[in-house]
Amino acid sequence: MDELLLQNPWWTDGKNIENDVHIRKLKKQTYIHRPTLFQSSELKKDAVYTLRGARQVGKTTLVKLMIEDLLKQGNNPRNIFYYAMDLVKDAKELFEIFVSWYQTVKEEDHRKYIFFDEATFVKNWEKSIKHIVDTFGLDHKTFILTGSSAIDLRKGSERLPGRRGVPRPDKLLLPLSFREFCNLTGFKISQACQGGFNLDLIRKNIPEMKIVHNALDLYLDRYLACGGFLESINSLFGSNTINEETFERYISVLFSEIEKVGKSRIISKSVLSSIMDSVGSTISWNKLAKKSGGISTNTLIDYVTVFSDSFTLYYMEHFDMKKETGNPAKQKKLYFFDPFFYHIISQVIRRPYIKIHKPFIIESTVGAHLIRNFEENTYQGFSNIESVFYWKSAKGKEIDFILNIPGEKTLPIEVKYQNIINPIDYSTIKNTFKEGVVVSKNIFSIEKNMVILPCSSFLYLLG
Repeated sequence: MDELLLQNPWWTDGKNIENDVHIRKLKKQTYIHRPTLFQSSELKKDAVYTLRGARQVGKTTLVKLMIEDLLKQGNNPRNIFYYAMDLVKDAKELFEIFVSWYQTVKEEDHRKYIFFDEATFVKNWEKSIKHIVDTFGLDHKTFILTGSSAIDLRKGSERLPGRRGVPRPDKLLLPLSFREFCNLTGFKISQACQGGFNLDLIRKNIPEMKIVHNALDLYLDRYLACGGFLESINSLFGSNTINEETFERYISVLFSEIEKVGKSRIISKSVLSSIMDSVGSTISWNKLAKKSGGISTNTLIDYVTVFSDSFTLYYMEHFDMKKETGNPAKQKKLYFFDPFFYHIISQVIRRPYIKIHKPFIIESTVGAHLIRNFEENTYQGFSNIESVFYWKSAKGKEIDFILNIPGEKTLPIEVKYQNIINPIDYSTIKNTFKEGVVVSKNIFSIEKNMVILPCSSFLYLLG
């Protein structure tokens, strides 16, 4: 019981939540972002939710903010149960921890809120949840289970058929998008510029984007430096640099995630290095395995899957125009998801960040924003992208991104982060797809079936 009280200090006094280390740290920051992944109505349902996202993206802080809100709403503090799973050894202990708390709760007809943080640390955690639901029922109970590994939460939640309570119970917390970053740090464009994404809407918003282009570009440079993580954002804006402590923390959690699933640091570094060398290029699993120290192809795929299912990197398949889907037999394109990962990985593999080609990071960021806006099942990780692809002809003509949404027109997007854009730079789009978008460095242009606009404008309009 002492451990339960230690993790739930609001049981003795609801105001104790204000002394929580995550709450205090957040409120000391200049820039505070409160994600709205859970609507208040959702928390009033009998459900088993999962909350996924990369380590250090803010899942625990979000949970503590939710607890703070529940306490302010007048909920009985004893009906709010939080437990960090880091040191729980197995499913049996998890069940016993729940029972120890539940036996002290007297108000059977009042809703209980159960937050199991980093549930994926517990092997076979889903067995405990299944046993809890089967034993005590789901009535008047809302579970929220967090984890940084999509594959562990996915497999576990799939083993709870009929016990989730609601449709689409899985949530994903991502680093801030470029627009969210701008809005948070003080640059917000009129709401008229935020309403959707297609060629007509882009054309409509271009006059406004031209006016703010220079300022927006400055924010893009900052976003490329710190990405969408609150800690790196506050560090950069507070001291004009990102402190070493922040880098060390993110590197530490990156490797802890790897080691948690029994992977090698040495092989991880080799795989990350080979991916960095290949960013923006098409490559086969076999070739990437050889570049990663001659490891087997299956080992390479295993490591890539771990990184993509922990929301660090994503990879895209070649677009099959006849089938309108990806072709898994062809080469892949790999990128790191958030710009800040390029800074982290460059330190891990001991390569100066300045040697990373900026247009590749721009291209990577464009792809990540397409995924976060148009992929429906990103909570399952980034190893099964179904709406964003690349395309390459038999003659080697390539288009960076193909956005293929069922029921909508396929949209090709080419990234040309350069000072001059010539018609030949988008001839492949016109010849093959007839219309599309070119993401430039600083050029605006509107043609009949082609829109060219700078990356900063593109990302902001995308959301």
